[in-house]
Amino acid sequence: MRPAIAVSSLRAGLPFLGTRFVARQLREQVEVLLAQASEVELNFAGVSISQSFADELVGMLLLSHSPAVLERLVFKACSDSVKAVIEFVVADRYDEYARTRSH
Repeated sequence: MRPAIAVSSLRAGLPFLGTRFVARQLREQVEVLLAQASEVELNFAGVSISQSFADELVGMLLLSHSPAVLERLVFKACSDSVKAVIEFVVADRYDEYARTRSH
């Protein structure tokens, strides 16, 4: 059984998560779980996220662990807008990762 994090549990009754501070806390939890398990599930049921939130969570994981980390993250219950934000951040940070590693 893979560990799961309900992103909605971070919202304290708010349907929108936008701050890097909250995302950093979640990323730190994800990093601990990734050290213990082959996959970590992120459940986005009932929340929307900002680009800053997605960047601090997913973008920073990609930069620090390589794009391969995405194969270990399972995204659940993502609305179309959450998917779009995550996809944008992943594309942007992937390009940055490739540029910085190509020298």
